[in-house]
Amino acid sequence: MDKKFILESNFTKNTIIKAAMCLLFLVLIPATGIKPVHCTGAGMADGSINNITSNNTSDNVFTSGEGIVYKAIEGTNKCQVVSYTGNSGNVIIPDEYNGYTVTAVAGGSFRGNEIITSIVIGSNIESIGSGAFSYCGYLKSVEFKSNQIKAIPANCFEACASLKKIELPGSVKKAGSRAFAFCTSMYQIIIPGQVTSFGKEVFYGCNKNRLTVVAETGSKAEKTAKKYGLLVTGTSQTVLSSNSLIDIEGAQDKIYVYSAPSKIKWKSLDPGTAKVDQNGRVKTLKAGKAVITAKTAGMELKCRVKVYKRNKKNCLKVIYSKYVRKEMTDYEKVYAAHAWLVQNVKYDKTLYKTGTVPAISHTAEGALDRGIAVCDGYTKAFIIIMGHYGIKSQMVTGGAHAWNIVKIKNKWYHVDCTYDDPIVNGSFNNRNVFLDFFLKTDKEMKITHIWDYNAYPKCNSKKADKSYRTE
Repeated sequence: MDKKFILESNFTKNTIIKAAMCLLFLVLIPATGIKPVHCTGAGMADGSINNITSNNTSDNVFTSGEGIVYKAIEGTNKCQVVSYTGNSGNVIIPDEYNGYTVTAVAGGSFRGNEIITSIVIGSNIESIGSGAFSYCGYLKSVEFKSNQIKAIPANCFEACASLKKIELPGSVKKAGSRAFAFCTSMYQIIIPGQVTSFGKEVFYGCNKNRLTVVAETGSKAEKTAKKYGLLVTGTSQTVLSSNSLIDIEGAQDKIYVYSAPSKIKWKSLDPGTAKVDQNGRVKTLKAGKAVITAKTAGMELKCRVKVYKRNKKNCLKVIYSKYVRKEMTDYEKVYAAHAWLVQNVKYDKTLYKTGTVPAISHTAEGALDRGIAVCDGYTKAFIIIMGHYGIKSQMVTGGAHAWNIVKIKNKWYHVDCTYDDPIVNGSFNNRNVFLDFFLKTDKEMKITHIWDYNAYPKCNSKKADKSYRTE
């Protein structure tokens, strides 16, 4: 016998048996005095409210004309949304329905819905259940009228691949695990400062080149966004990360568009001075001025670029005004100086070709004027940058090598810019900032370095004070 026929036959028999049992039960009620209960009905053997499509199916479950299914909360005049059976893509969860105040959206209520494109969450909603809107692939917009919701639960908007932007209510304090995971089209999320708890993988699978987190400076949301490598800013407007840039010849910068509603088209109006790729990376070529434009959703944003001739004076001017600024902490200044040298100086490869090195490559001028140096050139340039801010730094030598030690809040640390600027795949033009030899202890450095341990201050601290500032 056909398997499908067997299943259909069994379903029919089960339905008939259920109906007969309900009828028998109703006949026995007068004789036994047993109080009646609600039967689940044919096709609802598990009692699932998600299958209810008709109005007043039971005393506490009912469906509106718009297809929103509600369930009354026993002992109250409140109800919650439990499912949606409508055909409209635009869903509005009302403040009240059928004499009940609508206060909750149950977990999984809209999960996997392939119809809804927008949803408005009513002003009386106090809670939302886990995964309530997950896997709604066509959902593009969400609006919260309520300011009573304390948490965006786990998986709430997971895999809403068409969702563009969302603003969380000021009442929210927590975003659960994977709440926004795989929202791949989302370009903006506004998170109030009161949100102090974020679950695991909350932004997992989101587009790092697209999503901008709008958050207060120093907030948990800002720190979480940076942890995920997302763009983060304090404004909800579509703006450039910088309207003006200064740099030296041969430098690289990157410009970001915060909250870009559509794909960005980048262009340099002066490509001989500075060029830009389609990821916003700017490469300066020669001294002069240039304009970089970014077009998105009909808007054109402009960044003016000024390029200085490369020499020691101009390098230090750019470093002091742009990369290593006065308002930074000592840790931030040390990191910025280290990163600038790694990205803007390359190791002198003549050492490998001829076994000799031009004298200038042993100097700070070699690193700053020419962008080419060997270890002591990197080291001397680092000392000049630190000296400008009153941060103590020394050169350490040993084993035909030179590097720095630097002092942060009365504790010394090793910094080796040369070793953190390795030759990668035969290229001497590495741009990646490695931190393998950044703020290290004596014990850590002894593995790869040799020096007279008694001739220099001891470096024993494993953790630098990141908030300390030299006056």
